[in-house]
Amino acid sequence: MVIPNYSNLNTCDRFPSPALHYACGPEDEGGILLYVLKDKLGIFTTTLRKLKSGNGIFVNGHPVHVRERLHAGDRIDIDLAAAETPSEIPPEPVELDIIFENAGLLAVNKPASCVVHPTCFHREGTIAAGIVNYYRTRGINAGMHFVNRLDLGTSGLLLCAKAGLIQERLKLQAEAGLYTKTYLGVLDTAAFPQKNALRRGFRGRIDAGIARDTSSIIRRRIDPQGRHATTFFKILEADRTAGRALAAFALVTGRTHQIRVHMSGIGLPLAGDSLYGPAYEGGGTHQLLHQYKIKFTDPLEGVPVTLECPVSSEISDVFPAAFRGGMLAGDIAGMLADVALPHDVDGALLDLHIRF
Repeated sequence: MVIPNYSNLNTCDRFPSPALHYACGPEDEGGILLYVLKDKLGIFTTTLRKLKSGNGIFVNGHPVHVRERLHAGDRIDIDLAAAETPSEIPPEPVELDIIFENAGLLAVNKPASCVVHPTCFHREGTIAAGIVNYYRTRGINAGMHFVNRLDLGTSGLLLCAKAGLIQERLKLQAEAGLYTKTYLGVLDTAAFPQKNALRRGFRGRIDAGIARDTSSIIRRRIDPQGRHATTFFKILEADRTAGRALAAFALVTGRTHQIRVHMSGIGLPLAGDSLYGPAYEGGGTHQLLHQYKIKFTDPLEGVPVTLECPVSSEISDVFPAAFRGGMLAGDIAGMLADVALPHDVDGALLDLHIRF
């Protein structure tokens, strides 16, 4: 998979809508705009079609046809919002905990109690409705394309691309292993056969296909004939007496309920996960799982981005010494660096490698 190099592009600071800007050099003299858009800016054909119909392509401040001849010194401006369709989700004043925002991206800390999109069971109070309202009240002309999914009951970083092109570029990064996600969760270790082996630094890998459970419209199950999925995990802290462990997870794939299904399948369900494990005795009503960290390259600006998101007290209170202000503290924070390493493909340095 080839990832385009966007280092020669830039975006305006605090641009009210996502945009690309490109300065033509001597090598572009006499070139046709269409090929620069495709080859140098990496704009897909479908997006180009929408940009043309939405009058989102400019050279030196003037709308132009894609067959325009270019000259050194020309400035190309692409208003990516011109390719977007307004959301049909009604805006609602849902409070958003914004972790990061720039011209092309918006990252929020999703509470465990919220859903992302409206459903027949949750029509109001969604993150999507809150983002639509946020855009409208601040005059932001942008789309809403969620880069990752978080279940009801799972909290943490939810990344929204403000244009379809940005989402597609991040998908390319994910396929190339350049967009990485790290989750934190509390495991119920009470019934695990090797509970005494779950020390700090214990590392494991699970390779198991995941398929729909035919007895439920929600549940998934491990199935060798299902879609391939790989989960790495690492124990950060363990309390054998309480039967709890704080773990970090890194996903090679991104299947529905992947962490929950895989960990339950090896006897280490997430605490509080009533769908795949026993109810949490601490009084929680949902799985204690949180998307803590995301690393990627900004698709518009070409700079590396690392986002981290504080956990709720539901998780930090189980292992208070591991957190400070909701963030991992001390040497535990450094333990996230090797949750998944390339040489783990052959099982090296793993304490547990399970294949189904």
